[in-house]
Amino acid sequence: MKGPTLELNINSASDLENVNYITKMNVYAVITLLGDKKIQKAKTGVDHYGGSSPNWNHAVKFSVNERLAREGRLTLVVGLFSSRLLGSKDIGEVEVPFGYLLPSTNGNGNGHEMKFVTYQVRTPSEKMKGSLTFSYRFSDTTVISGPAYQQVPASWASPSQHGYGPHCYMPQPPPPQNEEIRLQKAGLVVSALSLFRE
Repeated sequence: MKGPTLELNINSASDLENVNYITKMNVYAVITLLGDKKIQKAKTGVDHYGGSSPNWNHAVKFSVNERLAREGRLTLVVGLFSSRLLGSKDIGEVEVPFGYLLPSTNGNGNGHEMKFVTYQVRTPSEKMKGSLTFSYRFSDTTVISGPAYQQVPASWASPSQHGYGPHCYMPQPPPPQNEEIRLQKAGLVVSALSLFRE
């Protein structure tokens, strides 16, 4: 059975940290889909003109393992680099848990329309500097049921056309297993008995 296809367009970035310090940066992006045994990777061209605010409009397609997508085990990572003669310099990255791209978890409906999102970029020194904008949709697929995620503070809201998303999200912890429930109940019984003994 053919799995769904994730269509991406890596549009642009803005206000990135200038890792060249003096000269203007020539920036490119490396897009990776992690979580599957077969790691899928793509690279944009180098923008020689935009400096800290590059534009690419680079289209990418990744085939998606539907089972791993349902289980929330896939992650989309976009790394940003400055191309230099003596080797590329890491600018930062955006890491998006795949569950937040699925139509069933972010209100995209059937997922056939391109959706624009903007994420903050995390630098190698762990600070947020600049932003990355890309658009995406799923093709050759019905709606994939994604994992449930807990409510988080407003500052951690999922990305939209009108704002920024965080570097990462925290999934809802799994429900207690039967043994954990049994031990919790046993603890309550012991506490209740101790009250009567006093």
